[in-house]
Amino acid sequence: MVATKEEIQRRLQRILRWFLPVMVIMLISTVLSLFGVDSEPWLWTRTILLGIAVVVMGVQITRFSLWQRDEYWRERGRDPKHPERFPSTDTE
Repeated sequence: MVATKEEIQRRLQRILRWFLPVMVIMLISTVLSLFGVDSEPWLWTRTILLGIAVVVMGVQITRFSLWQRDEYWRERGRDPKHPERFPSTDTE
C-alpha cells in the first residue's frame, strides 16, 4: 500500500492551512514592533498567540512525520508499530 499523491497533498495542505495564520500573526507583530507599538498588553497577546502557534505547528509537523514513517514501513511490508518484526510467512 503506497501513499497516493492526493493523500500527501491533502496532508501538506492541512499544515499550510495552519501555517498561513501563523505567518500573518508574525507579520503583524513585526510591523507593529517596527512602528514602536510595544505596550505590555500587546506583548502578552503576541506571546500567547505565538506560543499557541508553535504548539499547533509542532503537533501538525510531528503528525506528518509519524505518518511518513508509518508509510515507509508499510511500503516494505512491515508493521509500522513493530518494524523490527518480519512479516509472517506461514502459508498454512
